[in-house]
Amino acid sequence: MDRKTLYLIDGHSQIYRAYYAPFRALTSPKGEPTRAVHVFTQMLLGLLRDRKPDYLIMTMDVADETVFRVDIDKEYKANRQPSPEDLPPQIDRIVTVMEAMKVPILRKQGFEADDLIATVCRRFADADLDIYIVSKDKDLDQLVGKRVRLYDPAKDRVLDAAAILEEKGYGPDKAVEAQMLIGDSTDNIKGVTGVGPKKAAQLLQQYGSVAAIIDHADELSPKLRENMLEFRARMEVVRQLVTLKNDVEIDFDLAAAAVCEFTPSAAVPILRELGLNTLLERILAGVCDEKQQAEATTQVPAIPATLFEAQQQEAPVRPSAQADYRLVDTAEALADLARRMSKLKAFAFDSESTGLTPADSQLVGISLSWEPATGWYIPVRGIGGVVSEEAVRRHLGPVFANPNIKKSGQNLKFDVGMLATIGIEVAGIDFDTMLASFVLDSSRRSHGIDALALDLLNYRKITTEEMIGRGRQQVTFDQLSTQRVCEYACEDADIAWRLHESFERQLTDPELRSLFRDLEMPLIEVLARMEQRGVAVDTEILARLSNQMADRMTSLRDEIHAAAGHPFNLDSTKQLADVLFDERKLPIIRRTKTGRSTDAEVLEALATQTNDPIPKLLLEYREIAKLKGTYVDALPDMISRRTGRIHPSFNQIGAVTGRLSCSDPNLQNIPIRTPLGAQIRRAFVPGNPDSVLLKADYSQIELRVLAHLSGDKILASAFREDQDIHAFVAAQLEGIPIDQVTSAQRASAKTVNFGIVYGQSAFGLARQTGMSQAHAKAFIERYFQRYPRIRDFLDECIAHAKRHGYVKTILGRRRAIPDIDSRNPGVRNAAERFAVNTVVQGSAADLIKRAMINIDRRIQAEKRPLKMLIQVHDELVFETPRVEVEKQAEMVSREMSQAIEMSVPIGVDVAWGPNWLDVK
Repeated sequence: MDRKTLYLIDGHSQIYRAYYAPFRALTSPKGEPTRAVHVFTQMLLGLLRDRKPDYLIMTMDVADETVFRVDIDKEYKANRQPSPEDLPPQIDRIVTVMEAMKVPILRKQGFEADDLIATVCRRFADADLDIYIVSKDKDLDQLVGKRVRLYDPAKDRVLDAAAILEEKGYGPDKAVEAQMLIGDSTDNIKGVTGVGPKKAAQLLQQYGSVAAIIDHADELSPKLRENMLEFRARMEVVRQLVTLKNDVEIDFDLAAAAVCEFTPSAAVPILRELGLNTLLERILAGVCDEKQQAEATTQVPAIPATLFEAQQQEAPVRPSAQADYRLVDTAEALADLARRMSKLKAFAFDSESTGLTPADSQLVGISLSWEPATGWYIPVRGIGGVVSEEAVRRHLGPVFANPNIKKSGQNLKFDVGMLATIGIEVAGIDFDTMLASFVLDSSRRSHGIDALALDLLNYRKITTEEMIGRGRQQVTFDQLSTQRVCEYACEDADIAWRLHESFERQLTDPELRSLFRDLEMPLIEVLARMEQRGVAVDTEILARLSNQMADRMTSLRDEIHAAAGHPFNLDSTKQLADVLFDERKLPIIRRTKTGRSTDAEVLEALATQTNDPIPKLLLEYREIAKLKGTYVDALPDMISRRTGRIHPSFNQIGAVTGRLSCSDPNLQNIPIRTPLGAQIRRAFVPGNPDSVLLKADYSQIELRVLAHLSGDKILASAFREDQDIHAFVAAQLEGIPIDQVTSAQRASAKTVNFGIVYGQSAFGLARQTGMSQAHAKAFIERYFQRYPRIRDFLDECIAHAKRHGYVKTILGRRRAIPDIDSRNPGVRNAAERFAVNTVVQGSAADLIKRAMINIDRRIQAEKRPLKMLIQVHDELVFETPRVEVEKQAEMVSREMSQAIEMSVPIGVDVAWGPNWLDVK
């Protein structure tokens, strides 16, 4: 007979994991936070479905202050921080869900959940049961044995005694000894100073127990010997604190934990109230028996999809092994497929490649789907039968080039780039599921196809890691059999097709649909062309700059060592902290879990608060080291062997405000306000000597957007009169003529102008400008008195977030602001800043995206000799023949200034030159 299984859920541990899980923020229709409820309940349903336990129990803590361990040590858990304010109501909801389903919950005054778990394990040690503790908490390692194991639902991993020994270097029989040595900062249990998990494992392997280590203290290093002997007096108290009590008196009948007695349908009204539609559908579809499903269905009306949580669709959900996925590995089969596809109205496609950058990768294969649970895979590389690139180009090229056949997929920009490497142009790009997800809910935990399949289709895909491995063992897709890749690749196209259908039904709001159809989708082709084109870099300039930086770093190192009076490792946080705080007695600004902080913010504070030269020198050293490693030395290695240029990736889902982000390399992070950082731009050059780089930059665009959205007539008139806006504001606030404004007054006005959309505080203004906090406070107050419409606009943004749970940009892009009503002032203030910043910065992002699309259309339609290369925030960089530059500059300026009609003129600064830096 099969042994039965009992699963013990460590309640608070799993709830905390659910709360901090990398999942998007969720709220109920009434604004109640629900992320932890969703993630925990999803874990529970997955446990019931995948592990199929015979018995299930959850244990919970009662109250820290009543635990018997406090009688042993009054400092036990004394430093524990209070729970996040939005967690307790979610714990209550989770308990309500569990109780409704009739899942037993064990808790007892004076004891912790771990003690109850230990007691259950001991009580049923002789029963014909395999016990699985649903937790990864190290405190429970001591319970693992022949019939007791840990189970981590996040990784679907079982840990037995052998796995714990392999992972930690000690087995369950030494877990208590290890915890005594290590201690537990969470519970305020002080172990042996300087002993962490690795050291504890090493000591236990050598000596076997804490007592034995102390007996052999003379064999240890002097410091460790001292610490072990200091611990001796506390040893037995610590042992009592970390040892779980396995004889708690609890009245419990195992029959009550039988899963067959659970009633999942009873949780339906609660999930419906919380708007957790995906979970509700899972209960109705898979966990309930037929009678429960029928009863629940009669109680639950159709549930409309909410804005920030898409309802699970009724697309077929079944494993890929049951799908009809076909390998097309002959020229004849490919020709038949192409003839069939030429009659289609639409299809989804995906590409497999040898790498993540099209410019330096080879196409491995193409997958296609136009019906759920079906797919075709055409391999051009791999182990097994393949077809040639030329055959793919000949047969499928016309299909992909036909604009009347609509194409969809996930992250189409990459796939378009990969097909371009074999000479296939893609027209009729119609729907990108990644972008649809982002438009509908920019705060979703992931817009990747695996996460979307799981969230929306309840479908667990084959992962890339399962196919090609990871780390040193990782291979490329062309090293796998074509038959094996077929299932994975077809699944990608199939799921993309299903997600297309799901998202299409959700894109009903006219604003969001227009944002998706008229802005984000057309931008794919623009960015794909930019990425394929790349940009040239001058490696000689970078080599010279690298040498200059190395010389300066050496000089700075010598200066710092001289100031310290001895050499030390500048890159060692510990050695640096010793020098700054122990030797030079500088004030400790902030502590972290690992010790005294020496980060940039701390060094900046020390540089301004003290006369010590080392912090300022260190800041310069770190800046140069970062620039050298991140850009100057790295850029030459990023040059494509195929094209001789670097090919940055421009990402549409990189920022919740809608701004484009850039990676490989991140050109947006090249600092231009420092002379050294700006020099890096000099290495970006035209691809041939007869061309120049044309730079077009929006002038103070966020202030202009603010003036337009707020309707402030004074600011708008200043822009219409082409005034120096910072001097203009300074003159108004100081009550002086504009020609009498000092550079310091202009700088203060500039700081407030740009800081206003980031929630500039008096403290922040004082810190940035050097004025007193009282002066800064008065300055900000005068600003809002002079421009009351701006204050009204900021308040309107916050009020809109409170009413609707989101804010939106000029083109209707939405961002959820879940913490806008938080009782925590810091969290609430941050949410208010996000609300305002998203509207202004997001609208500026809408503007430049629209401009890019319009400029690209004119380039293509008019066959202009102009190439768009780079987008950085409010700036575009082009390459054009020198003789054409003025003509192209005029067109670019006009399209950028007219991209979206506003009540204030949109200023565009254009300049050109031999590189990105030296433009006029």
